[in-house]
Amino acid sequence: MPTDGSLISKTDKQPLVFVIMPCFNSEQYIGRAIESVISQTYSNWQLLVIDDGSTDESVSVVRSFAEKDLRVHIIVNEKNFGTAKTRNRGFDLFRGDYAALLDSDDIWLPEKLEKQVRLAEKSRADIIYCSYRMIDENGNRLWDDFIVPTVTDFNYMLSSSVISCSTALLSGNIVERYRFPETLYHEDYAFWMMLLRDGAKACGVQEVLAEYRIRAGSRASDKWKVAQGRWHIYRKVLKLPLWKSGEVFIRYMCNGLHKYRKQVRK
Repeated sequence: MPTDGSLISKTDKQPLVFVIMPCFNSEQYIGRAIESVISQTYSNWQLLVIDDGSTDESVSVVRSFAEKDLRVHIIVNEKNFGTAKTRNRGFDLFRGDYAALLDSDDIWLPEKLEKQVRLAEKSRADIIYCSYRMIDENGNRLWDDFIVPTVTDFNYMLSSSVISCSTALLSGNIVERYRFPETLYHEDYAFWMMLLRDGAKACGVQEVLAEYRIRAGSRASDKWKVAQGRWHIYRKVLKLPLWKSGEVFIRYMCNGLHKYRKQVRK
């Protein structure tokens, strides 16, 4: 894919959404993720898949889509860089009005971009997020849908992870100015907190517009490491006092228990 933006035009009357999808050994899921982008009711998008050194057939799957839809592009990292650096590479190649993030094993519902772009244009927010449901490796619903508030800020996000990568739509201004930290375990949370701390405006669509896949062995499934990463960000990145860190950490743990309180019966 050219890095000069020659494949990407902003001449359409609709804002252009540049979708960034990191990929590593996602052969089993990435086809469904790409299909969910192609199925969007909002059509003015470009999808950039960045393969991070996959050893399975992920690249072949993506190329089969790129051959059929000129809006789908793929580049391959020279070696495995990790998710944060791979997302940042996508930011470096950004050409558009908004950037949307989608992990290669997650899924968007068809009206996701349409409803988020509409809210972004109306609210002029820097970040637009949405509600989502959690699914297992086979696509089965796990818990109650996670319904987000219509607005969030730094203090609210200290104890509740309202924004997640596959639900986020970002203004071009954010993409041009910020990058994901590349040395943290919980780099996405640190990224959102940096934006909100600097005054970024964040609004949410309360309708469920995405499906977030929980995979065995994934980072999200290791709650202890996630909690450790959270504490590290409180103390070392955000530099909160010990008492404040303890207070918001307890709220975070309680919110987490509430979030996963009911497993859907199958």
